[in-house]
Amino acid sequence: MFILTDSIFQIQNLSFAYHRQVIYGQANLTLTDPGVYGLIGPNGSGKSTLFNLITRLLRPAKGTISLDGTVLTPARVFASVAYAQDSSVLYPYLTGRDHLRFVAKQHGVARERIKLLSDELEVTDFIDRRVARLSLGQKQRLLIALALLPESRLLLMDEPLNGLDPDSVIIIRDLLEAFKTSDQIVIVSSHNLDELDKVTDRLIFKVDHGLSLETVAEGAEARYAKLYRHPRKKLVHHA
Repeated sequence: MFILTDSIFQIQNLSFAYHRQVIYGQANLTLTDPGVYGLIGPNGSGKSTLFNLITRLLRPAKGTISLDGTVLTPARVFASVAYAQDSSVLYPYLTGRDHLRFVAKQHGVARERIKLLSDELEVTDFIDRRVARLSLGQKQRLLIALALLPESRLLLMDEPLNGLDPDSVIIIRDLLEAFKTSDQIVIVSSHNLDELDKVTDRLIFKVDHGLSLETVAEGAEARYAKLYRHPRKKLVHHA
């Protein structure tokens, strides 16, 4: 289905509930420009759920999600969307090279691109090691290399900086900086505002059952506090 729109990526009237708990209710989002966007919200607020809805791993009760004016079907997701999930999707007894070759074959990507990304993300030193023997930072870099192989129009990254060593953080931040001038849309989720603040000022806030896109050059922490932090109850009462 084609939707007449000027946007690159659009969510319209998205509704989804889990065990009768509403996660999204008539949520809307429009992204008209390429580049890097941050998806911010507390743990358990529905950030990963949104990515799973975009990639059709979950089905919404209502609503549409479209990319370049075309509704995202499973076939369209495969062709145009890459998703860097958590390391649970990796096979522990396969090597990094095994994973990269498999994804490259599925998408018709030349093996030269494997070497290019392995060098760029500094995966080469552990590419022939089994996943079970990799550190968290190494697994995260491998996941991102896998997501970058097809050069998809839309790239989703779920908490890519979470728990990483300093070297891995620098590598991934440099990568995100390069995406700011690409023609792709990159959405990076995090519960940590400090992390997102370093890579983009275009933030998508998960607010109640909806989504709010804001450009927050300054005062992002105050905005986060207003949306998500509740006043603390006094623990000591003075007579």
